[in-house]
Amino acid sequence: MTVERKVVIGLDEIKAIIFQCIKCGSRMCIPPDKFDSIPSQCPNGHAMLTQFPPDFAGSTLLAFLTGLRKLREPLYETAGFKIFLEFEEPKP
Repeated sequence: MTVERKVVIGLDEIKAIIFQCIKCGSRMCIPPDKFDSIPSQCPNGHAMLTQFPPDFAGSTLLAFLTGLRKLREPLYETAGFKIFLEFEEPKP
């Protein structure tokens, strides 16, 4: 018999959006409700907005992060459904 475990979270359970610098590994944690833009620098001063994919002008990433903040607003609790995200349980 196989036992599978998953982690399911609601959008309201997301505590932070974490940005990690590729150069030094430092992290910035921003609560979704406080997110307004992608940080331009890490805490150690390294540029974080350097190279973008060709379609970044449309900014799917920015739309996702801004949408996450918006979907957590009380207005969206009346939509008649909730959104949950499912993840594999982290491996030890």
